[in-house]
Amino acid sequence: MFSEAVVQFYRLCYGKFHLRGAGWLLRRLAPWLSGLQSYPLPVPGVGVALLDFRDRSAFGLLNADLGGLRNDLYLLRNLEKLLKPGDVFWDVGANIGYISSHFAHPQYKLSSLHAFEPNPTPLRMLQSLFATHPFVTVHPFGLGDKDKTIPMSLSSAGSCNGTLARNLNEGKQIQVHIRCGDAVRRELRLPCPNVIKIDVEGFEPSVFAGLSETIAACRPIIVFEHIWLSDDQIKQFAPANFLLYFIHDDGTIATDFSTRLKGHDAIFIPNEKAQWFAAGLQPPLEKG
Repeated sequence: MFSEAVVQFYRLCYGKFHLRGAGWLLRRLAPWLSGLQSYPLPVPGVGVALLDFRDRSAFGLLNADLGGLRNDLYLLRNLEKLLKPGDVFWDVGANIGYISSHFAHPQYKLSSLHAFEPNPTPLRMLQSLFATHPFVTVHPFGLGDKDKTIPMSLSSAGSCNGTLARNLNEGKQIQVHIRCGDAVRRELRLPCPNVIKIDVEGFEPSVFAGLSETIAACRPIIVFEHIWLSDDQIKQFAPANFLLYFIHDDGTIATDFSTRLKGHDAIFIPNEKAQWFAAGLQPPLEKG
């Protein structure tokens, strides 16, 4: 009962009055209250996530439930334009399911959704959310260029900042399992993805390398985070005959590399889909 009261206090302070401090209280009490280590959050039309507030990533789903989209607003809005009924969606670096839960709702009518997450802390929350979902499959590993077990550097800010590509200099690491994306698709006989979202904190080049066959054969639209990458890295893994667009933080879209740091997400569009993309995506395209 006390755990529920603390969460309701947070809902009131953050969700209604947008006051600071309620999150601090949740985090301070979570190590001592078992109810805050497995808090059931119903996500209508999707499932029930068991949130562990000892990890800050748990606030992602709770804040989404309160309407707090923040920097992901335009990412979600663009994905809503890109995903069509019957599509197959891959969420690479799904964390606790912030993006996956949005598109697992019946209104989007996806054929299937595959969520990939190697970090055990958010993975437990992700698996609880989709435990009974009819078309979402959670894969307990990350994607890369080959099958391997490698260290993930963790941040004190929570598992949402864990990375396979950088040393966070905070002294905590765990070993996680990575699989080659193309091999996974063949072995599990996964259907071709129509849209892939990749958010892996700088590990994107390895993910693209491991999906080269899938990208060439399926020609999916690919939305990815680029803020930890250089211009040269992006150009090196850019698939052949794809166009690149950058999503700015104000929602505008441009093709000029010099503007890319105005946002943190980008989109690869197959040439054959570019006209449809330019005509149907809002806000309208800017010339870079």
